[in-house]
Amino acid sequence: MNKSCYYCGSVNIVKNGKTYYGKARGKCKDCRRQFVFNRQNQSLNTEQKKLIELLLLERLSLEGICRVLDIAAYHLYRYMDELYREVPADLNAQVSAQAELQLNCYECESDELWSFVGCKANKKWLWVAQDRKSRQIVALHLADRGATGAKGLWDSIPEHYRQQATFFTDDWDAYKQVVPEQRHKPSKMKKDTNHVERFFCTVRQRCSRLVRKALSFSKRLDRHLMAIRFFVANYNLSLLL
Repeated sequence: MNKSCYYCGSVNIVKNGKTYYGKARGKCKDCRRQFVFNRQNQSLNTEQKKLIELLLLERLSLEGICRVLDIAAYHLYRYMDELYREVPADLNAQVSAQAELQLNCYECESDELWSFVGCKANKKWLWVAQDRKSRQIVALHLADRGATGAKGLWDSIPEHYRQQATFFTDDWDAYKQVVPEQRHKPSKMKKDTNHVERFFCTVRQRCSRLVRKALSFSKRLDRHLMAIRFFVANYNLSLLL
């Protein structure tokens, strides 16, 4: 038998009867998974994968991507999850060499963005910390809008940056419970957080999951977070070009 496993590529396979629809089925002795020999929906090719990486960064629903590329949703979800798992923990955020020499020049703006998962009653706030000079997102966290969310964002910020930066926030009480008072500058004036609020405008225009009134909202919390992390990591890379 010259066929190979659909999942792991092994040729150590055997026949395993037929499916309900009469298609020949095989089983891999290495990964122990079953598969259909003559699949109607073939695997994604290299060109399709490159297009998926680009389309995921635009305000387009997953069903829309499937229609554009004429692929099955199963293949899209599978490759999409692979991409999301490869997102680095630091979100590709880098601090300039000048900032490393001048430890007092770190300035960070923090704010939170409303979103939801499944239904609008299930609110999930996106907490973001943005370096004012480079415009890069140094940390993000998804939680409620209370002190727990602020603590999660604070813990997500890199240690060296957290100890050296001055944080500009709005007058939300949750920040005051977490950020040290000597390095915290809360203000009710929009000009102190205008850069991070401008980023929120960008991310709402580019990420369909964050559009306020749309059908392409997230149905699962894990994919909601990973999709945002995927966009932010690529956003940070674009600022380095």
